[in-house]
Parts: sequence; C-alpha cells; structure tokens
Amino acid sequence: YLITVISAILSITIFVGGFSIYEVDTYIQQNTEEFINITCSNEAAKINDIFGDIEKSVKIMESYVLSLLDNASDIKNREKQSEIIALTGKMFADVAVNTDGAVAYYMRFSPEISDGKTGMFYSKVNRGNEYICFEPTDISLYDKNDTEHVGWYWQPYEAGHPIWLAPYYNQNNEILMISYVIPLYYENQFVGVVGIDFDYTVLIERIQEIKIYENGFAHLELDNVIINNYDDGENIPDSYEKEYMQVSENLDNGMTLVLSADYDDIRQIRYEITYKILISVLLITLIFTLIAFFMVKKTVKPLKELTDASIKLSNEDYDVEIKHSDTYEIKQLSTAFENMIVSLREHNRLQHILTYKDSLTGLRNTTSYEEWIVDFGKKIQESESSPFGVVVFDINFLKTANDTYGHAVGNQLIVKSAQIISSTFDRSPVFRIGGDEFSVILQGKDLQERDVLFAKFKSECENSFIEAENEKIPISIATGFSMFDPTIDTQFSDVFNRADDEMYKNKKNMKELL
Repeated sequence: YLITVISAILSITIFVGGFSIYEVDTYIQQNTEEFINITCSNEAAKINDIFGDIEKSVKIMESYVLSLLDNASDIKNREKQSEIIALTGKMFADVAVNTDGAVAYYMRFSPEISDGKTGMFYSKVNRGNEYICFEPTDISLYDKNDTEHVGWYWQPYEAGHPIWLAPYYNQNNEILMISYVIPLYYENQFVGVVGIDFDYTVLIERIQEIKIYENGFAHLELDNVIINNYDDGENIPDSYEKEYMQVSENLDNGMTLVLSADYDDIRQIRYEITYKILISVLLITLIFTLIAFFMVKKTVKPLKELTDASIKLSNEDYDVEIKHSDTYEIKQLSTAFENMIVSLREHNRLQHILTYKDSLTGLRNTTSYEEWIVDFGKKIQESESSPFGVVVFDINFLKTANDTYGHAVGNQLIVKSAQIISSTFDRSPVFRIGGDEFSVILQGKDLQERDVLFAKFKSECENSFIEAENEKIPISIATGFSMFDPTIDTQFSDVFNRADDEMYKNKKNMKELL
C-alpha cells in the first residue's frame, strides 16, 4: 500500500510539474510576443509623433503662404513674390525653432512663374543652433533625378501631394536628412513648394535607444533595405532572421520600424521559470514521500488540495488560496507554492504596469489612452455617451530646458507638470500622450466645475517652478479644451482635434506675451 501511495505521489508530481512547465512555457512565449508587439507599437507611435510635428509645421506654412495670395494675378507678380518671401521667412523662423529636429526650411516658387531660384532657404550647418540664409539653388541647372540638389522640388511636384523624401546626405549643410515637402496650389495652379528638412541622425539615435531585453535591438527599413546609419559601423547580424524574434510597424513616412528580440534572452526567462518549477516539483516529491512513510491517510486531503491548486496555476488561474496543514512537510510545500504564485502575480503586475503606466510620470500612457478612445468611440457611435470634455496640455519651453540644462532637468519639468495636472484633475483620468503632451477626459463633477479647476491649474502653474543650476525655471503649460457636441461630433477625434487646436492657439498667445 505504501509503495502504491508513493508511486501515485511520484506520478502526480511529475505530471503536474511537467504540465505546469508546459503551460508556463506557453504562457511566457505568448506574453513575450505580446510585450514585443506592444513595445513596437508604442515606439512607432512616438516616432510618428515626431513626424506629425514636422507635418503640422509644414502645413502651417502652406496655409500661411497661400493666405498671402489675394488673386490669381499675384502669382506671377515679382513684387508680390518678394513680399511673400519676406513674410514667409519671418513666419517660418518661428515655426522651425519650435519644431524638434528641424535643420532647414524653405519655400520656392515654380520656375514657370518666376526664375529658377526665386524663394528662400535657411539651414543649420553641422547641426549648429542658428539658421543661416543661403542663396536658393537654381532648379534649372540640375537634372530632375538629382535627389540631393533638386529632389525636394521635383518629387512633390510630380507626386502632386505632400510627400516624405527618403533619407539622403545633403552636402550643402553636411547633414544626413529626410524631408517633408508640400506642393503649393492656388486655384488648381502649381505655384511652388514649401518644406522642412529633418535631421535623420536624431531619429537614428532614438532607434538606438530602443532595447528589447538584454541583447535585442531596433532598426529602420525602407523597401526591405536596412537604412540605419550607425556611427560604430554595421552592427546588425547578417543572419539575424534565424536568431531573433522580429516584429515590425509601418511608420507614417513610409519606413518600417523593426524590433528584434534575441531568442537567447527569451529562452533565459523561460529557463528561470522552468528551473523554479522543477525545484518546486522536486521539493513536492521529497516532502510527499517523507509524509507517506508516517501518515498516509493524513496527507491525502492536503495532497488533493495542492494538486487542485497546481492545475489552476497551470491554467493561468493565480487566484489560488493555499490551505496550510499542521504537518510540517506539507506546510513547507504549501509555502513553496505560495511563493511561486506570488512571483507569478508580481510578474503579471509588472507587465500590466509596463503596458498601461508611463514610466516617468506614473500616469496612464498612450496604450491606456487608446483603449479609452476606443470605448468612447463606441459610445458615441451608439449614442450612449454621457457629456464629456477633453483637455489637451503641452509643456512650453521643454526643448529649451533640455538644451540649456540637460534632459535630466527636462524630465523634472515633465514630472512637475504631470503632478500639477494630476493633482488638479484628481477625479479624472489623466494620460501622458506624448513627450510633452498630456490629456484629461472630464466628466461628471469635474466637467461641471471645470472653470474652477482651470483657475486652480493656472494658479498652480504661476506659483510653481523647478530649480536647476541655482536658477528657478517656471512651469508654463499651454491648454486647450473642447466639449463633446453630439450634433456635430461623430467620433472622439473630433473633440480631441478641437481641443488640440485650442491648445496651439493658447501656446502661441503665451509665447507672444513673453
């Protein structure tokens, strides 16, 4: 009988241990793939935010240039062209300074309505801080296929719509760059182009900061060709397809962000969990065998409870309560299971934090925000949405703080701003949706008392600051608010875009008052 009991114990523990290892291994594999996919989506969203800022800036200049044309006769008027160039240069200077990564900006009239170099071109040299005025390139002197010199003109002209140019090295300012250019049309007539050049190395540096576990990396592709410009030479393995788990996300400028996770890192996580399970299984076997020698009957019930708990755990049910026996060995076994459950629960909790919490501010991140947007969108479509409003915040002068005092001080500015926003709107969900952007969804009492909250927020900003190098840096945050209007709003983005527009107006007004 004792041999039968011991054999049964060995069979059960081996089965439960093996099944647990299999289930946990499957869980780790699935969870790893999900984590890498979420990371790729989040990083792609951050990069697309950079592109979005460039596109917004160029679209602002497109609207501004076209607004200066009063009628069709102005297009070929040389005096009017000179006036437009002068006004556009001043306006573009303000826009470019507030566009991260911009290294050049330009506006050119078509040679068909002017000469081959009518327009303006300002650029930084060797990534300097000041924009220098250069004599515009004479378009008529170069072949249409000369991308370095005139690709910025002919490609958007032939496309007939705004485009991102592929990365290229510009010898005029000695910078590797990508460009966003919009063709200008007035009353369906092509009149020129307006665009901004973006420092491509800024994007590469951002890509190089992305790490997946210990040995993973990220790179950019265009038409299945790797286009990273690593300073230390090519460091992407030739056979990486066989060694790495890869996920990708298409970017707004036509490139593809590719994340590669080293399978050795993934296996290491699985080995560690498997090792703990094996140790636990061995411990279970030893303890149960010893117990069987002394009190077979007394151990039947605790053994069944632990077996049931093991099966729940293998099915990813971590809401398990372990009952302790008076027998010392069974109590030790129960404790080992509890420790394993606690470890797995903590792992799940950390994964949840990584997925939904912003690591710098502790606020909800873009993943959480996107889920809220989907939920609100469904309610709007089904006409079930209760009144709500959206507030958009943008930290002023963050780039200046980063450039002057370093990114550590810039992070302090972000954290302090997040504290003011979250403490003011402490009854509403607060999200960090970009590097210096936040959003709050107001409902209920916060929505009704928004004027009081906005006044409190303004007062908090006026009386708050951070210190750096014995200087006080004031907190300056632009805001924009929009109320959901069921008569005109068909989706959440309609409300958000109005709030975003109001924020940019507020940002402009705040800067003009300085």
